[in-house]
Amino acid sequence: VQLMKTQRTQRAALQKANADLQGSLVIQEQLTTSRERNRLARELHDTLAHTLSMLAVQLEATKAVWDDDPAEARTLLDQSLAATRAGLTETRRALQALRASPLEDLGLPLALQTLAESVAARNGLSLDLHLPETLPPLTPLAEQTLYRTAQEALANITQHAGATQATLHLTHTDNTLTLTISDNGRGFDPNTVAGGAHFGLRGLQERAEMSGGQFTVQSNPGQGTEVKLIIQL
Repeated sequence: VQLMKTQRTQRAALQKANADLQGSLVIQEQLTTSRERNRLARELHDTLAHTLSMLAVQLEATKAVWDDDPAEARTLLDQSLAATRAGLTETRRALQALRASPLEDLGLPLALQTLAESVAARNGLSLDLHLPETLPPLTPLAEQTLYRTAQEALANITQHAGATQATLHLTHTDNTLTLTISDNGRGFDPNTVAGGAHFGLRGLQERAEMSGGQFTVQSNPGQGTEVKLIIQL
């Protein structure tokens, strides 16, 4: 009799443990879905929303000068077209990145290496790449921020800089992780940059702020560009 009671107790405990496990799996699946939706929302915000916001401002300005200054109106329209094309390119790239996440498949260091080497090979860039063998634990948001920053910065080098050399360094201390990307291209004045490049830089700034990081750009005409992202650990 005692053995039967023990078996019933064990079966009940096993059934409860199984039910708890199933509940945990459901919750985990819901959290994963929620995180993916949030990631998609961030990607669309960084691309589509910024482009549409910029276009609205530029078209309002075009409307204001349409009758009095046709030349200025044409200039604004040209800028709007450039922003539209840049936004379309960024949206396509964001959607492609969402379809295949190299971070999930490769991990951050190898994903950054693959990205940088691929960009350098396609565009004939000399690449100086430095990545640590190991990294401290990072949140998914921090990893996404680091990868997307590298992706955007390298795209800017190939599209705008006219560079022959690019550098990507990822270093860390006990308290910070620092991503530095630089080039020997034509450089620019960060205070006056406009169009698609401004759209991209603003998106990187906002992405860094969302992850609690610090994003800076140092550049001058004729002196190349350095992009730096610092993530607190």
